[in-house]
Amino acid sequence: MATLELQHLTKKFGDFTAVDDMNLSVAEGEMIALLGGSGCGKTTTLRMIAGFTEPFSGTILVDGKDVRSIPPYRRNVGIFFQNYALFPHMTVFENVAFGLKLQKLPKAEIRERVENMLSLVKLVGLDRRYPRELSGGQQQRVALARAMVTRPTILLLDEPLSNLYAKLRVEMQVEIKRIQKELGITTIIVTHDHEEAVSLADRVIVMNAGRVQQIGTPQEIFDRPVSPFVADFMGFSTFLHGVAGPEENGLLPVKCGSHTLHVRTDGGADIAPGDACVLTIRSENIALAKEPGDNVVSGQVRTSTYKGHTTRLEVTGCFDETVYPALSEYTEHKEGETVQLYFPPERICVYKDEKKMEDQ
Repeated sequence: MATLELQHLTKKFGDFTAVDDMNLSVAEGEMIALLGGSGCGKTTTLRMIAGFTEPFSGTILVDGKDVRSIPPYRRNVGIFFQNYALFPHMTVFENVAFGLKLQKLPKAEIRERVENMLSLVKLVGLDRRYPRELSGGQQQRVALARAMVTRPTILLLDEPLSNLYAKLRVEMQVEIKRIQKELGITTIIVTHDHEEAVSLADRVIVMNAGRVQQIGTPQEIFDRPVSPFVADFMGFSTFLHGVAGPEENGLLPVKCGSHTLHVRTDGGADIAPGDACVLTIRSENIALAKEPGDNVVSGQVRTSTYKGHTTRLEVTGCFDETVYPALSEYTEHKEGETVQLYFPPERICVYKDEKKMEDQ
């Protein structure tokens, strides 16, 4: 296990800044997810940690030691590539043993460590097969075993589940988390899937345009994004624009069109009366209401889609914007039907509408 610290890490390609002044401290045995869309800088960050890409500026510390001048093969970093990069002419055993042979370990030790790792990733009995004889999930396990068998101090996983179908993705999430915790390897995982990030990581780092937008626990990132951008990336789909009134008893009233929603802030919102605001709420936190009341608004169903574990509605007429509830119970709603929706004050996130305030 090892600690990892990135200090003011920056990478430029000509005039383009891929990673911009990144600071991050990772504890021993911690799993961190770098989450963001294509081009946000997450893979470039991973490559700098591995030593494949040289930073423009900043420092990379492993156990307090600056490793920027150390070549990749001496950093003791295990790397899992997105395309697995297995050697097609080598058996499973030979693929996993490759790094150990480069270290010139005794044959007996190589065999013992490879067999132990194949047992850990549940590939016992497949050691003589070639990659083409394996399923996608089995190939992934081989790549994972190869990355970990050298006992790296840091494990880097680049989109490890992107090539798998849905059921196998879920199974491998469980396996990766189990193996990582069992071995206690400090791990950085790169992903564009927010569900994958919150399922695997101890902490999640959301990135955009090379900069860190938010660092937090999965629950903090999932339920309390710090900005509309992070909320949108984390799957929030209902966004309402309004104007704040004076806060009272921990509730901030925000007038959205002809309706007012009260947001539970308990005095923690840095929003003054008259400020333009953006409200958002997770779809599953919007509920059907049986009667009128505070934070209950009526609207008309435009579409109703059964999603298996939820029924997703598209509702208009509540506000100027469309609302997207996701109901946990199966209910049929016809187009044009009127529904009453309840917005729990403690589940609503509120932000200053920076763009609108700049335009004023």
